[in-house]
Amino acid sequence: MPPEDPLPAPIEDAGPAISFADANAAAMYGRDYRKTLALDDSFKRLDAQDRLAAARRALSAREVAVMDMAAGRGHALAEIVARTGRTMAFIEGLFLGACAKLSAHYETADLGPERLT
Repeated sequence: MPPEDPLPAPIEDAGPAISFADANAAAMYGRDYRKTLALDDSFKRLDAQDRLAAARRALSAREVAVMDMAAGRGHALAEIVARTGRTMAFIEGLFLGACAKLSAHYETADLGPERLT
């Protein structure tokens, strides 16, 4: 009698497709968000606050909320879905749209020499 076939491996959800530029934009947003909270140097904090405010002007209010939760505080998209009661497709759409807008914003913004670090 041949051995039973093992169960097929579950198919993992790779998550939303995001470009490298969009991922970098989310990372920049998150760094500025955390710098506004953590820096003791008032000039660096003010610089981060200015950059964060400019980035937020490129987004809608819902996109700002999702980016603050995901990039700023490090919440997973699934956790945001659980906290907000929205669908995963809705949250992913907001997140990916915000990343694309931030990427376009950062391409044209004067970010200063500190952004290279």
